Parts: sequence; structure tokens; C-alpha cells
Amino acid sequence: MVLIALAIAFAGIGAMTLSSSDSASPAVDVVPSVAPVKAAPNSPGASARPTTPAPSASTAAATATPPAASAAVDRAAVPVRVFNNSTVSGLAAQTAGTLESRGWTVSETGNYSSGNVAKTTAFYSANSAQEKQAAQAIASELGISAEQRFSGIATASPGVIVIVTSP
Repeated sequence: MVLIALAIAFAGIGAMTLSSSDSASPAVDVVPSVAPVKAAPNSPGASARPTTPAPSASTAAATATPPAASAAVDRAAVPVRVFNNSTVSGLAAQTAGTLESRGWTVSETGNYSSGNVAKTTAFYSANSAQEKQAAQAIASELGISAEQRFSGIATASPGVIVIVTSP
């Protein structure tokens, strides 16, 4: 349930990011207020220090760090290629459309048939900090993982490679 709440929160944050203007406004962190807990004046070990209640699912979703890294990435500078590694027709095109609607530059879509990838992943080159940052931002936005390229795609053209699998 917590994961579902987080996914909904991240989707909302992503939608708000897309609907906001392109002006350079600073990110705002959501921090819950903490009320001090007062102990009885004569109780042993009484302390005036505040305590934080255990977070509920909604509190955890509200305080989770939004994908701020994705805002700092120059989405036009890193090409993204999306490949389908499933039997679901059009899955790469659908994912590419989602990425493009979020400002990423998708340079290619197609099928990846050189083996099976276990889960949908954004891959980056080992020698590119910019690709790694972009892959992590994409992974955060799509709710997937980001990993260094494996040997089968290690020498592919520069850019982030997203290989999608069956949902």
C-alpha cells in the first residue's frame, strides 16, 4: 500500500512539474510540522524536546523526496532510445511518448531482441555522469531502476537506453 501511495504521489509531482511554467523557480521541500510533546512537570526524565509521530502512508508520500534530479538534467542534451523487450506490441512507442511528454528527446524506438532483460530499466554509460544523472531522473519518473549498461549494449551509441519489459 505504501508503494502505491508513493507511486501516486510521484505521478502527481510529475504532473505538476509538467503543468508548471518553464521559469526557473526553486524547488520547495515539503516538511511536516512537528509539535513538541509536553511531559508532566514532575515526571522523571521529562524533556521539552519535540518528538515525531510514526509517519502514515500519506505523510510518507508527502515527505518523500520528489524527483528533483530530473529538473536539473538538460533533457535535450541526452538522447534517449527506447526498446521493447516484451511481447506487448507498441510498448516502446508508448513509453517514448510518455518520456517525450515530459520533455525528454527520444531519438529512436524499436525492439530489443538480443536477449531477455528481467525488468524495465534505464541504462547509462559507465563513463558519462550526464547519462547517469539522466537515467536516474528517467528511472525516478517512470518508477523503474537505473543501471550501468551491460555488455550487450555497452558499446551502443551515447545516450540513455530504456529497455521496457511486460508490465
